[in-house]
Amino acid sequence: MHLLGRIYRFYRDGFASMRLGKKLWLIVALKLFVLFVVIKLLFFPNVLQEYFSTDRQRSDFVLHQLTQGAK
Repeated sequence: MHLLGRIYRFYRDGFASMRLGKKLWLIVALKLFVLFVVIKLLFFPNVLQEYFSTDRQRSDFVLHQLTQGAK
């Protein structure tokens, strides 16, 4: 447990003294947000919800695709 506290303080103190690093981490976080959230919403719509009205129909379709395959 003492080791975890030392590791935490090491990273906390190092991050607190950064100037350029904070801006770079902000850019990385923003890029990850765009990559995983915005692009998913734009390019990967919920197709099952568009074509099927109930959960039962969706699950039957997925089960059929997994067991029979798309032919």
